[in-house]
Amino acid sequence: MTSGRFAPVAAVATTVVSGALLLLAPSCKEGGSAECGDACAPVEGTYPLTFRDDAGLPAECVNLNVQAVADGEPLVIQRADGGILTGSLTKVALTGQVYASGGLILTGTPPPSSDGGVSTFLSLTATFTGGPEDGGGGALSGTFTGQYSRIQGTNALRCTVARPFTATRQ
Repeated sequence: MTSGRFAPVAAVATTVVSGALLLLAPSCKEGGSAECGDACAPVEGTYPLTFRDDAGLPAECVNLNVQAVADGEPLVIQRADGGILTGSLTKVALTGQVYASGGLILTGTPPPSSDGGVSTFLSLTATFTGGPEDGGGGALSGTFTGQYSRIQGTNALRCTVARPFTATRQ
């Protein structure tokens, strides 16, 4: 007997994976190869985020008890190899890529909670400007996106938050 419990899980997984693929596709055209070596933009550092034009959380997110990422929350970025990045935001490990053009993308998912809590997928797409070679500290401008979901009975509750941000490297 099929209860239909797994259909919402598949829908959430499909949404998360397709969302990630949509985010990655334009970046490849925009920035070129991941093998930018010394030509990669020097994005490593800590960036306190400042959100612009913030309208707050959608009602669907409030129903899921999603907490908004606060102004001043530090985005930490390290370079692993070539254009490959690692980092963290709100204790969520992020991975991604930087391009010679200064474009970057970081994504991450915290480990699932054992209590059937909210599933989370975070992504940041941004452009880096400035840096030590031109006398500046470096800054990011982009969009933070959070996709949140919870299976409740046979239904999936979902919400998406998209917030433009700026950040200056400390």
